[in-house]
Amino acid sequence: MNPTTETTLRFTGDYPALAVWGLAFVLAAAMWFLYRRESRHQTGAATWLPAALRSGAVFILVLALSGPVMRRETTQRQLGRVVLAVDTSASMKLEDDLAPTPNASNATEATTDKVSSTASRLTRAEKMLLGGTTPLLKKLTETQDVELVLLRGQQTQRLWWHRQKGKDTSGEMPREFDLQADVPITNLDSALRDAIGPATPGTALVVLTDGQHNASGSPEEFAATMKQAGTPIFTIGFGSETPPPDLSVLNVVTAESVFAEENLQGRVIVSDSLPSGTPAQVRITSGGKTLWEQTFTADGKGDRRFDFTFPVKQLPDAAASERDKTLRLLQVQVAAQGERSGIEKTRANNTREVALHLLNRKRKVLILDGRPRWETRYIHNHFDRDDRWESKLVLDDYAEKAQDGALQREFPKTREDLLSYDLVLLGDVPPSRFSAPQTDWLVEFVEKRGGGLILIDGARGHLRQWAEGKTAALLPVTWTVETPSNQKIVWNLSSEGERQSALRLSDSPSANSTLWPTLPDMRWASYVQAQPGATTLAYFQTSAAPEAKTGRPAAVFRSVGAGAVLYLGTDDLWRWRYQVGDLYHQRLWMQLAAWIAAPPFQAENQQVSIGTDRLRYTPGEQSEIRVRIRNAAGDLVSNAEPRAFLLLDGKEVATLQLEADPTHFGIYRAVTPPLKTGAYEIAIAESPTAQRGDLRLSLRVADSGNPEWATLTMNRPLLEAMASSSGGRFLREEQAATELPNLLQSIDRKQTTISETILWSSWWWFGTVIIFLSVEWLLRKKMRLV
Repeated sequence: MNPTTETTLRFTGDYPALAVWGLAFVLAAAMWFLYRRESRHQTGAATWLPAALRSGAVFILVLALSGPVMRRETTQRQLGRVVLAVDTSASMKLEDDLAPTPNASNATEATTDKVSSTASRLTRAEKMLLGGTTPLLKKLTETQDVELVLLRGQQTQRLWWHRQKGKDTSGEMPREFDLQADVPITNLDSALRDAIGPATPGTALVVLTDGQHNASGSPEEFAATMKQAGTPIFTIGFGSETPPPDLSVLNVVTAESVFAEENLQGRVIVSDSLPSGTPAQVRITSGGKTLWEQTFTADGKGDRRFDFTFPVKQLPDAAASERDKTLRLLQVQVAAQGERSGIEKTRANNTREVALHLLNRKRKVLILDGRPRWETRYIHNHFDRDDRWESKLVLDDYAEKAQDGALQREFPKTREDLLSYDLVLLGDVPPSRFSAPQTDWLVEFVEKRGGGLILIDGARGHLRQWAEGKTAALLPVTWTVETPSNQKIVWNLSSEGERQSALRLSDSPSANSTLWPTLPDMRWASYVQAQPGATTLAYFQTSAAPEAKTGRPAAVFRSVGAGAVLYLGTDDLWRWRYQVGDLYHQRLWMQLAAWIAAPPFQAENQQVSIGTDRLRYTPGEQSEIRVRIRNAAGDLVSNAEPRAFLLLDGKEVATLQLEADPTHFGIYRAVTPPLKTGAYEIAIAESPTAQRGDLRLSLRVADSGNPEWATLTMNRPLLEAMASSSGGRFLREEQAATELPNLLQSIDRKQTTISETILWSSWWWFGTVIIFLSVEWLLRKKMRLV
């Protein structure tokens, strides 16, 4: 835009400006009086001019005592960048009973006239931006660079932009969004990061949404990041804050897989906004068979929880046409009963489908330690409470003869028994407490079976004895000379550790790296260095160097043969339980176990094993496929080129080339494209020329339990938190048209240039005096006054 200049006159002299001006006027008047007397006998129109020039010269010279300075302030205003992000998820097609807002502006009134009070939320957002005689979008382009982006779940769609006063535009302003609100999830974290791109100074993000975030990530942490970047977020809330009469299934918390001989336990979370006293029922069925049900009386007070349990044996058998006989589908339903059964706002949120896989065995972990340390006890409790794991804890009793000790007595009796485990945790115990065959089996468990080994060091230093003999190949570290100190010891992730999801204690990657150093400090830590080829995931950070990004290795990883080994340099992680219980300690250990242990496979035969990272997905998510191939002798094949075939409802939709896993020998991985709703099967071909085998693994992608319909109101607390954390403001939809343009003016970038001219010492100030005196002398000479 055109620059504006403001010019002011300032006085910086040692004497008061008012007094100097008064003195200047007095002396100039005196000079006029004295010199005017000389020309009183002269005739002509210019007889007064010499006296006036002499008075002017005196006035300018005296005025210099006030130190006059000319100040010019030039402001160049650049357009701010505004990114308008519109939520197009399924919840935005809900209709709310909203009355038109009184005392609205003309533009708002025009919009309100066209939009029914029962129009969908997306329609109201569309009319707010694009409707009326002067659309809000057009109004914003007059003062800012504008980009219009549609949020499509995890993805974004850039619909239109208008930059540099129209020099860079994608065409004419759209009249409508031309799409449906049908995306099954709302992501107000990663999708908004993609929408805004690089956050530059002078940028603001405007989000039009009902705030029903139901994907991964933290909108609050994203908002805090935007504040650091100087980018405020203005949230425009759509939807009613008063819940309509409705019942919905918010969530079903239960295991993805369960042992066939156990009971399935879980919890159904229901949102209840029905009138108090309305009879209702929640039940679980499979294949038309009712497995569990409970009646209740609605109270309209919000979330309710119903715990359920039933024997897995009650599940009906898989259909004869199903190749994967382990898959079962559960239908969780909730509904009002009796005469008031039709009172609900919608029944689209009354049912959720839950996929369940039946396992022939659980994953197994063996914990070996020389004594009952706190760390070992808590780890065992974590595994013992997890239905996916079967754990065994063996502690040494330090019998005089090692062969009579508890470790050798309770250790798996045969090689095959040990190889049936997926993970071994080895604590502060010397190898001499095991027999030679047992240590050989441990080496084979890692190198050939592909099992996972986690080493937990201790203050007694027994673990370093494993660095000798056959077991030396298992260790990713070597021990150094200790220099004990009383400094505070905390964890600091390395760059490799920040990228490792198993070390993620926060949903936000940026927040995770700053969280680790704030956790309770360790009382003891080892002194080691990483072996060549090993990866250091974390360092011990001391109070002597709190800003250091490196130090003593704390967590070191290395692939060993077909397996994986992780070394931890302390047994004080249990101190993280202080005041927060299992919040961090349990999460870390279960993530480490899932990563280091031999990968699980839900379907397998003698040659091929197939597994995925999860068994339940919602539309738009991707699945990670894991495959293991063995030859006729039962050995892992590391040079294969397997392919995975993805079948949707029996039809092939994708062929994936599997790549070798750098973490686990003999394992191949691939990631599917975003999945649509339906029943998927995964089949494997062992080479590019081989036919796909008969073995199948089933996946279920269902949106019948769409979280978009779980809550029908606007999530105002979340939207207010996002606005407040970023330095923006929350507005209801009826406020946006009138208040948003003024709020966005604050993001304009302004560049101010100030220049000052010191008048009293400038050449033209004294040049003016000389000119006045010279002209006055010439006139006086012409008038023969000199």
